[in-house]
Amino acid sequence: MLRQVCTKPVVTVSAVTPISEAARLMHDRNIGAVVVVNGSRPRGILTDRDIAMAVAAEGWRPSTHVGEIMHANPAVIREDQGIFDAVKMLAEHGVRRLPVVDAAGQLTGIVALDDVLMLLGAEMGQVAAALSRELGRSGEVVVH
Repeated sequence: MLRQVCTKPVVTVSAVTPISEAARLMHDRNIGAVVVVNGSRPRGILTDRDIAMAVAAEGWRPSTHVGEIMHANPAVIREDQGIFDAVKMLAEHGVRRLPVVDAAGQLTGIVALDDVLMLLGAEMGQVAAALSRELGRSGEVVVH
């Protein structure tokens, strides 16, 4: 279940937060995105890349509100869904992060592609170790 592996607490901002403040939060917390909320419901997501592109490439002022450049209505995943559901949704939506919500739609965490890959890598390592132990016990070597 994602509730056990998602990052908590999530760094959030409101739609009227200046992008300079959002950038400062990302820098100070060493994160690549903030979730834009209304109350405790996700309404958007803003990445460090979004800010860089808005300011450097499109000429937006640092005082611009987050709501003007955020990705509105982001794909979200429920905390009771599994890691493979997250992989599928990340791929389907072409994103690197998904806000995690409870059954009522309240933000409870965030899951990132990097987190998923690290978890899957650890799982594969455990599977490989178990297979190695089993092969060592049986004394058999299977070659295809």
